[in-house]
Amino acid sequence: MRYVGDGTILDRKEVAAWISICQQKYAARGYGTSAVFRRSDGNFLGYCGVVRAPEQNFDELVYVLHRAAWGQGYATEVAAPMLDYVFSISSLNEIFATIDPMNSPSIRVAEKLGFDYDREEADEIGPIAYYLMSRRQWLGRRGESLSSRQ
Repeated sequence: MRYVGDGTILDRKEVAAWISICQQKYAARGYGTSAVFRRSDGNFLGYCGVVRAPEQNFDELVYVLHRAAWGQGYATEVAAPMLDYVFSISSLNEIFATIDPMNSPSIRVAEKLGFDYDREEADEIGPIAYYLMSRRQWLGRRGESLSSRQ
């Protein structure tokens, strides 16, 4: 949790409000944040989505998984189809990933997906590295992936 928001855990009421906001975003925009479950046993692993925080002027990819799911490729596995989906139904030209510069596993996920380092800034919590994926870059990358499978 040290890399999620301000690191505090939400209580049940806050989680219920957050889920309601996610449902509203899906209804209004067609995308948001989704729960991630392991296919083999149905266990809840975390969440992934593309969101726009009220104080931001950009959309960002988020992925948060339970510690037991770390290092197994789940973040990349769920983030790639999420990016496919969002770019296919929206007019977004770019999606960011904002990552604490000390969170090297998350940086590796963004880089595996093809995000490029854009810049680093500081906010009230600390430094934030911005990684960028353009629509053109994603669609080109996905085209390359698809053609290499044939």
